[in-house]
Amino acid sequence: MPRRRADFLAGYVLAALLAGAEIAVLGLALNPRVYPDYRAFYIDRTTTCLNRDRVGSFRLGETISFRYLGQRPELMKRAEDMKVCGWSGAAGDGTHSLGKTSRLRVKILGVRGGLVATLEMSPVLRPPQTAQRVIISANGVRVHEATLTGDALQEFSFAIPQAVLADAELLDIAFDYPDSVRQTPVASNIYDRAIKLVSLRLEAAAAGGGTKSRAIDRTSAT
Repeated sequence: MPRRRADFLAGYVLAALLAGAEIAVLGLALNPRVYPDYRAFYIDRTTTCLNRDRVGSFRLGETISFRYLGQRPELMKRAEDMKVCGWSGAAGDGTHSLGKTSRLRVKILGVRGGLVATLEMSPVLRPPQTAQRVIISANGVRVHEATLTGDALQEFSFAIPQAVLADAELLDIAFDYPDSVRQTPVASNIYDRAIKLVSLRLEAAAAGGGTKSRAIDRTSAT
């Protein structure tokens, strides 16, 4: 009799352990423990830009081209290293955005004070759409909103305050596109188009001035 009771208790404990393991597995399936970037892209689908371990470099005052440069692969690599997510490969008219968000990232070691960023870009439009808004953030802080219209290549300069950079070693620039163009009605918004980025320049705040914009007298290829 005592042996039967011991066997019964052992079986009961084993069943409880198996049930607990199944509940734990089910809990992980319903709420997996993954990195926030992975969750946002694959599970919650709150972003179309999957964070990658990409970091570029720059020299103050240097203009980085995002066009296809053919015989200058070393210059194209400079731009490629900055592209974290949300970008196509370089083309003759620049690098096209992909999805609702794109990101660039560069090292800023040794940078003191604020920066001024200057971007050349043109919009991707589909009639009757006449404008493309681009909301730009630096290290998670919104710093500028640009509105691109027409076919002309446009240049925008804006300040990145020292408070945004603080003691950071990296500058992460995010581009959000509230008016992005979906390629087909059934296509995933991962493939939305919004801008063609042509160049980026970063300068010390005193040298670069403040926020400004202008249309450039040449048109970008379509």
